[in-house]
Amino acid sequence: MRLLTTLLLLACFAAPAQAAELGLNLNGGAAAGGDPQAFEDLSTLNARWARHFVFWDDFDPANGYAIYEAMIAEEERRGVKTLLTVTSARGQPPADRDAFARFMGDLAARLGGADAFQVWNEADEEIYWKGAPDPAGYVDLLRRSYAAVKRNAPGATVVFSPTVGNNFRFLEAAYAAGARGHFDAMAVHTDTACLDRPPSSFYREPDGRIGRFTFLGYREVHEVMRANGDGDKPIWMTEFGWSAARHRCEVGAGAGQKPAGVTEERQAAWLLQAMNCLERDPYVNVAMWFTNRDLVNDRKMPNMYGLRRYNGSARPAFTSFRTWGGGGGRTSAPCGDFDGPAVDLVAPGEGFVLAPGSNLIIRARSGARDLNRIWFRVEGPGAGPIFADGPISLPGDGALRGREWGGARRLRDGTHRLVVYATDKRDNPGPPVSITFFKGAGAAGVAPSGSSLVRFPRLRLRGRGRVRVLSGGSLPGITVGAVRVEWFHKRGRGWRRLHARAFQARRPFLARERLRRPGRWRVRALYLGRPGIRRTASCWFVFHTSSRRTRVRCPRGAVRPSR
Repeated sequence: MRLLTTLLLLACFAAPAQAAELGLNLNGGAAAGGDPQAFEDLSTLNARWARHFVFWDDFDPANGYAIYEAMIAEEERRGVKTLLTVTSARGQPPADRDAFARFMGDLAARLGGADAFQVWNEADEEIYWKGAPDPAGYVDLLRRSYAAVKRNAPGATVVFSPTVGNNFRFLEAAYAAGARGHFDAMAVHTDTACLDRPPSSFYREPDGRIGRFTFLGYREVHEVMRANGDGDKPIWMTEFGWSAARHRCEVGAGAGQKPAGVTEERQAAWLLQAMNCLERDPYVNVAMWFTNRDLVNDRKMPNMYGLRRYNGSARPAFTSFRTWGGGGGRTSAPCGDFDGPAVDLVAPGEGFVLAPGSNLIIRARSGARDLNRIWFRVEGPGAGPIFADGPISLPGDGALRGREWGGARRLRDGTHRLVVYATDKRDNPGPPVSITFFKGAGAAGVAPSGSSLVRFPRLRLRGRGRVRVLSGGSLPGITVGAVRVEWFHKRGRGWRRLHARAFQARRPFLARERLRRPGRWRVRALYLGRPGIRRTASCWFVFHTSSRRTRVRCPRGAVRPSR
């Protein structure tokens, strides 16, 4: 109880004007009309809504209308609004859709005190709609039913069938089938089987969307609505909750791998957390806890969502509901960590020149504790087809990741932009960093005017006497070809090459030589050239074996060492 007590003692914040109204699913359909405790609880809990099922293929017209009329009147007397969800007791979609629409119209005419009518329950899954998903079939039923309800109760809200989880893909298909204009509010259910994560926890789908079977997936539902011109319509969460069952999960992907529910203390705490999450998104207008009471005492997952246990005793979640209904339980805590990790681009640097035929060496670092991957993409001539399937990851496990990317050879000459970003273990992308680089052989508009494509970084001569060492870094932008270090001895008026060693241009090198004879020497690094990259020499380092003094001489065309 300590977790619940802590939450209930948090300071109460004034709810935003458009905060979601908290309601309650009442178990039993028409039978709920004979449960005075359920209606008394609505008042005690300060509930704003009550949701009832109406099974159209099991409806008794002789008595059914009177029972629902009495329930609606009782709820209206208590200041509670009523939602009627019309569906099948057998999970069979209507064979005669016009007959179903007429039933919806008659219901709206006879039960005009109801505030909202929901066209079917969980039409995206098999349990309530055999043969699901059938978005076109459902939209046809919705279209007919919407018109029938509006003819008889123009002020009533017509609610889309709630989806299992936040099934944004079903909604996309429904919009494609013509759903727009035939409902007033969208609906989702987040009390999915064996849900054992809090409202703020989420995963992402392979395409980066917030996971369907997480509480916060309703945000993706809203994105689909917005993309289809319905961004101003509300979402109703007509079922949310967590089962208090403690046996192992028996259904779905988590079968045998996790608990079927959560502790009663967590159930209570997460009710408040869920409502605080919904306050961040004012387009969610209504949220209805599932359910008021356990109807079966089998202690199985589907029958342990109730605010009251089977014996009628209240669970801690009952207190949480009442606290929220009375204006308490609000916090300013964020809902969900959507901030991705920062990243530093180690190499290459701004203005980097990539030689023709060379691979691009990319290195990036992130110190985030929850780092998952580091990604890159390139924008520029020829990059579009390469990255048509999205960014590419930099392999590795530590803070520093890198790769030598051969796809750079397929880029065309010109100016490109390299973009790098990191994702955390929830696949949240962090802020991207980018640099501009050039690919080409020094043509105007590609590399800075007058510059050489080949550069010799960190070129340094050390040593004394006849033992000397010339070292240098890898040639930036060049991953093909070789660098030859050449040692020339002064004889008379000319120079004679006495030592030479070749190294890969893509790697740093260190050339240590024991010079064959004393006297005056000079040494240089020479890139041997490749197709598209001209042969290029560094400046000379000139010295005498009797001295440690070195002079740098740069004949025409030679490249001065860079730091």
